This record gives sequence, C-alpha cells and structure tokens, in this order.
Amino acid sequence: MSLSLSAIVFLTVSVFCCSVITGVMGMAGGVMFLGILASFIETSYVVPIYAVVMMISAGSRTVLFYNHINWQIFLRYTVGLLPGALLGIYIFQLLPKDLIKLGMGVFILLTIFLPVTRKESRLETFIFLPVGFVAGLIGIFFGASGPFTSSFYLRQGIIKEALIATKSATALMEQALKILLFGLIGINVLAYGPLLICLCLAVLPGIYIGKLLLNKVSEQIFIRVFRVLLFILAIRIIITQAIKMIGT
Repeated sequence: MSLSLSAIVFLTVSVFCCSVITGVMGMAGGVMFLGILASFIETSYVVPIYAVVMMISAGSRTVLFYNHINWQIFLRYTVGLLPGALLGIYIFQLLPKDLIKLGMGVFILLTIFLPVTRKESRLETFIFLPVGFVAGLIGIFFGASGPFTSSFYLRQGIIKEALIATKSATALMEQALKILLFGLIGINVLAYGPLLICLCLAVLPGIYIGKLLLNKVSEQIFIRVFRVLLFILAIRIIITQAIKMIGT
C-alpha cells in the first residue's frame, strides 16, 4: 500500500495536533484523527492503523500519568474487552466494508451530541465490565470507543489526571487487542510501514506538549472547536461513502 508524500505529511501533522488535544483533554483527539485517517486509508486498514498510533499515544500517557490510574476500574474494563472484541471481529468479516466506513461517519457525527460534562450521581465500578465489553465491540468497527466510555468516567467523578491516566491504561490494552485480532484475519498494518513510522514519531511530542498545556487551556474552547471539526469530518465521510454506495 502506498500514499502520496503530501498525504503522509498531512496525516503526520494531523496526528500531532490531535495528540496535543488528547494530552490536554484526555479525549477527543483520537476521534478527530480517526475521521481524518478514514478519508485517506482503505477501510479494512483504518482501525488497525489507528490502533497502532493510539497504542503509542496511550502508552506514553500511561507512563506519564501512571500514579493516577484507577486500578479497580482498569481491571473491570479489561475483563469485558476480550469477549466484546472477539464478537466484533467476527461480525466485521461479514459486513460490506463501504457500510462499515459509512458507519464510522455516522458514529463520529453522533459523538458531537454525546454529553461531556459530569453528572451528580455516581455508578458502581462494576459497570465498567459491560462498558469494556461494548467498547471492545464498537472499537473493532469505529476504532475510537472514547466517546462512549467518557461519560462513564465522568459520572465517577474521574477528571483531569485521573481521567487521562485510567483511560490511557485501558486504551493501551484495547488497541493492542485490536492489532492482534486484525492481524489474525490477515490485515497486516506493515503494509503502511512508512506512514506508521511518521505517525508514531509525531504522537510522542504531541502528547508531551498536551501535558504541558493541561492546566493552561480552556476545556470549553477545546470542546467547541472539537465539535465543529468533527462535524465537518463526519459529513465528508458520510457523503463520500453514500455517493460511492449509490453508484455501485
């Protein structure tokens, strides 16, 4: 598989910017990059390539914020991941790939309207077992499960460093599992080797800068910009795939 130099440069700059956003907010950047990546990459490779990049991103954030991880939530979440991901990879092989990419666009569009604020009532940490299952399932199709899981973390009152740390640790497990499962069905991410090298190198400085900006940037401003950009990305994917499916 090959991409033009301009496409590789654009994706590299994009993943850097999205990593800064994730470093600041603990969310949002991954979904944004997923939308950008889906506009350039063959459908079958979008999620596994995204998983490699996000594994590097999540791994670096896990190290940086290790002392803030909520291990009780982490353990429950990871127990639910495997059966959800196994079910997801089975269904993935049965569905038309154009339909999957269209679903990505709809999923990204829906994330704009999901709540990102804390609620008063808290949930038992046991809820993260089924949350992990659902995250494993939808992660196979849409790459990013963050928009679904974020509200559960926030309901627990987990914010700032604890949010970034715990979500990063669970994401690290989730992305590694996706890479393994996609590899088992014959999707080798090394087909995009040069692109992967550039993306992985760009992630680390982005995360570091995001950490420096963590307490200096308004979360409200980021959320507004995030929603506008996601809307544009989602509409582009939906229209492009709809036209392609109608024309076939």
